[in-house]
Amino acid sequence: MKQANGVERRRFLQWSAAATAAAGATALSACSTESSGTTSAAAGNLLRVGASDATGSIGLDPRHAGFGASYIAMYHLYDQLMYLRGSRYEPGLAESVEPNRDATEWTVRIRRRAVFHDGSPVRAADVAYSLRTLASPPSTRANNFADLDLDRLKAVDSHTLKVGLKRPRGDFREGILAVFSPVFPEGTGEKDFAKGVGSGPYRLEEHDGKNLRLAVNDRYWDGASHFHRIELALIADPAARLAALRSGQIDYASGISATGAKAERANRAIRLRRGDTANSNALSFAMNQHLAPFDNPDVRRAVRLAADRTALVRKVLLGLGSTGEDLIGKGLPGYAGGTRERDVAEAKRLFARAKVDSLTLRAADTVPGFVAAAKLLGQQLKEAGVDLDVQQVPADTYYADLKGLSRIPFQTFYYANRPAAVHLSATTTEGAFFNVTGLGKRHWKRLGAAQATVDDSRREAAFAAIQRDLFASGGDLLWGFQEQLDASVPGLSGVWSSQSTPVFTRARIA
Repeated sequence: MKQANGVERRRFLQWSAAATAAAGATALSACSTESSGTTSAAAGNLLRVGASDATGSIGLDPRHAGFGASYIAMYHLYDQLMYLRGSRYEPGLAESVEPNRDATEWTVRIRRRAVFHDGSPVRAADVAYSLRTLASPPSTRANNFADLDLDRLKAVDSHTLKVGLKRPRGDFREGILAVFSPVFPEGTGEKDFAKGVGSGPYRLEEHDGKNLRLAVNDRYWDGASHFHRIELALIADPAARLAALRSGQIDYASGISATGAKAERANRAIRLRRGDTANSNALSFAMNQHLAPFDNPDVRRAVRLAADRTALVRKVLLGLGSTGEDLIGKGLPGYAGGTRERDVAEAKRLFARAKVDSLTLRAADTVPGFVAAAKLLGQQLKEAGVDLDVQQVPADTYYADLKGLSRIPFQTFYYANRPAAVHLSATTTEGAFFNVTGLGKRHWKRLGAAQATVDDSRREAAFAAIQRDLFASGGDLLWGFQEQLDASVPGLSGVWSSQSTPVFTRARIA
């Protein structure tokens, strides 16, 4: 890893300390909503970003990266083969990805101008090594690549790779590569990931686990980005991120609360950045169908009927979002959701029949407002004769035990809103860490058949049938879609999002 020195290193450490202080200083939340007078660093080709991360650190290892700040780092250090950009699938490092007749083998062609940060060219052998590494333990991403036949990853030439699969996957592009497919040099080992060597638009200059600094990659195959440097600070609390923006310590706050957004609406020194449905968090109270009392479909249906989704969106999201109907993918291609009506009387009858009068919910503000939503759900369940015990845990340790998530009966959980087929393929397969509703063999069989369907229209119909089944008896009480709410200095443009992660490769300041 290239180390900054002298004035540059002192400045980085000073900025890191300031950002860390902002994360814990409650006094910052009382700052004036007027401009502090601090000149935006973005005007000088430096962009300072504040973000949270569910793991409590900014990870550079693609095998284990958490959501949030770590994903921001991933998107700038590493090229992905394909991207999900809003509702569109787009090529990245892969110039083309084409199947054979039955979708059991795919040909991936790599961009010829791509080079790694160390100057070496990106080869098909590097892509094969990356896919093999991500698909093998101890990678927490292995489930996403479970259908790869690792013995049939073959570099045909320096820029062409054949990817054999264990079974047909008509959705290989959108269901696997667009979800997560970073590429790193062949031979990258456990300790090498700390260097962050990829072929992305930025290279790593410095990293201390809580903060990092990136420098622009002038040799990037798609052209150099505008900002010469990006500095990323881990700031866990959304109010602290907004306060750091107000005081001039950062230029972009990734993820602020609806309360914070409402308070800053009239502040001309801050630009509020509202995402659309395609770039939103799908907010769920997840019930595990394998664990009591949610192994009883009456209980799952009763919880769904007792929830007042409109009130949750209005009071928790302050109207900056839309109601959910228990399925991912609203507003995106392939969505097959219905509508939900609250029925407290029926919920009360079902709870009584199941002999359930109390529930326990594990909750954390992994997205702003989740704990408040849990408490409001408790009031709504009370109307149906059920007491809810909300067990609050710290947001920065919520995902510390990924395997343990499948052993929790009832928990707050969020998903990036993605097309239904992508979501189902990424999070509900056998062995998926985020299969928190306990979907089992029947679902996996139907999902596998849908994934294997080569014809696009027939595959879409198969995924629609799965959604209808989950709508009827699934384990997600998905009550709302929270727009991605970010904030920045005025004049910042060109920021795009992939799976609710802000990307600054084309960002610039007016």
